[in-house]
Amino acid sequence: MQAHSTAVNSYDTNHSSYDQFRPSFNEPLVDAFLADLNLVDTKTGKYDTTKKILELASGTGKFTRSLVERGWDGKGDNLVVVEPSTGMLDTFRKNFPNITAKQGSSYTLPIEDASVDAVVIAQGFHWFSDLESLKELNRVLKKPSGVFGCIWNFDCPSPQAQQLLSLDNDKINYIFEENSSSKEHFESLVKVLPNTLSKPYDIAHEFFKISPWTLEVGNYVYSYDLEVPQYRRGAWRKLLQEEEARKYFTPILKENFSFIEQSIEWDSVYKLWETRSYITKLPDAEKLKLKEHLEGLLTKFVTEKDKSVKDGKTFLNKALGSHTIVLKAK
Repeated sequence: MQAHSTAVNSYDTNHSSYDQFRPSFNEPLVDAFLADLNLVDTKTGKYDTTKKILELASGTGKFTRSLVERGWDGKGDNLVVVEPSTGMLDTFRKNFPNITAKQGSSYTLPIEDASVDAVVIAQGFHWFSDLESLKELNRVLKKPSGVFGCIWNFDCPSPQAQQLLSLDNDKINYIFEENSSSKEHFESLVKVLPNTLSKPYDIAHEFFKISPWTLEVGNYVYSYDLEVPQYRRGAWRKLLQEEEARKYFTPILKENFSFIEQSIEWDSVYKLWETRSYITKLPDAEKLKLKEHLEGLLTKFVTEKDKSVKDGKTFLNKALGSHTIVLKAK
């Protein structure tokens, strides 16, 4: 099997704009994620950078930067990345010239057997969530300590992606933005909502109500993604509960959900969505149609409280969710 052609072809062409407009990852969420991956020394509380990470589908390095800032800077060969897109690799190597970056996919990793402590995938597992990939990820992980984790940002709530498989609440963690006026409200909501399988989605649904324009724009653009794998559809979650998948990994051991607001320039909203593979591949006329409709949604749904002005530019508060999962190799 090969990496998905829509992803590879689109990212070969839009890698520069992807690097410029895609959001980074919430830092408290990253810290929790790395702790779940056993990459933090429990005695000292410091990052255990003696452990080696493989970052698969690294793209331009949006998540890699978080690893580098925490000590996985490639010195001592503690980080290697694998990416199928030549365009993405070009930008990655410019951003991180000291990190070992190899071209490859989840089906043929150019990595030795049992050689890494953790495999991390940011914003990508939905493209190759199949048994062949799980088998290959399992091959490169050390046993029995190796771990596999995924992290995604998401723009709208999704019942398929945010529906739990069990009510083991010890494995679920919710992170809200410090110094946010809504933090106390949502933390209270976590306490009072019943512990159902849909609880993460219910909380996400409530959170995104604070930014109606984010929902309107996201749900409109999602109407274009019907033919490609996406995080929001949750096919990756269905795979991980299959009996065959249990040959390679445990069930999900830990999940984190993060909810923050980020500032985005009005003129960058379309540019952000244009970095989606299924938008990148559209004919120019169809892109123009989408852009005009998107601008109309902004005009209709953005309120004064959503806006701020700096240096003559209009910025919007945009709701952003994030999600992490961690499993252990068998």
